[in-house]
Amino acid sequence: MGFFKKNLGFCIFVLICVLACAGGVYLTMAETDKVKKAQLSITSNQTQLNSLLYASPAPTVANVEAAEENVAQLTDALRTIREDLQRGSRLSASTDGVNVMAGLQQFIFEYQKRVAAHTDADGQPAPITISEDFAFGFEQYADEAAMVDDPEKIATLDKQRQILSYLLTQLIESNPQSINSVEREVLELEETKGFVIDPVISARVPGAIDTMAYSLSFSGYTSSLRSLLNNLAKFDLPIVVRSIAVERPSGSETVVAPQGNNLDDIFGIFGDSGAETEAEPQEAQKPVIEENVSSFTVIVEFIEVVLPDASNELS
Repeated sequence: MGFFKKNLGFCIFVLICVLACAGGVYLTMAETDKVKKAQLSITSNQTQLNSLLYASPAPTVANVEAAEENVAQLTDALRTIREDLQRGSRLSASTDGVNVMAGLQQFIFEYQKRVAAHTDADGQPAPITISEDFAFGFEQYADEAAMVDDPEKIATLDKQRQILSYLLTQLIESNPQSINSVEREVLELEETKGFVIDPVISARVPGAIDTMAYSLSFSGYTSSLRSLLNNLAKFDLPIVVRSIAVERPSGSETVVAPQGNNLDDIFGIFGDSGAETEAEPQEAQKPVIEENVSSFTVIVEFIEVVLPDASNELS
């Protein structure tokens, strides 16, 4: 203590030096820590850069431009598919019950006349056989047209008439010998038993795809079936064949064509695989029967996209 008092100035100087040295050591350690962190950051960034440079494909300007062009092409393809599947929206369905019921009566009468007046390729009379009072899927309205009250159900009924008009036109043009039955899903009446498509082969997806199914049963040669499939493959309306059953004449075995049961069967029509299935049904679905008159049952679905408007998603 005496030494400190006698050498006060010297002791203060030494203390200041010690504090300065301690401060220098602290600052040096702090800067060293910063340098280490900076070096780690540089190493990490260099690793990421090397990873990107050696990535496949590397994010070069050319690859980025190619990716953007690919996205644009896929967007256009998606838009085209959507437009094709929404062709059915062009059908203008009426909600006027009186006019729709009158249209059904006219529909039944018109196709009864058409099958009776049918001619073959040479222009010779070749009437297509149907049962008495055949109503082409609208048996409920063959005699007395019971009025439907719900506008939505009236519109559905009118749309079914238009779709069946298209289907029957294609069927008649295929020159069958007889039309045995025409069935539709009865959607406008409550608790009505009738034709219902097997969910296993249906393309319906709640909230995405809605369908209306129909069953056409007719007799004729294989050429009639092939002609009908070729006509439907033109995709004038979004109608997809879901199953084909072929029954040989009495004494022969029954042949059942494979049934489609997934979305690829539907949307494949826009790709290579669909081109084989739909555009060339004579190869993909050609039955083994060639010369005998056989019975065919073709189940089809009219496809409607019910997804929200995707214009914002595509832009």
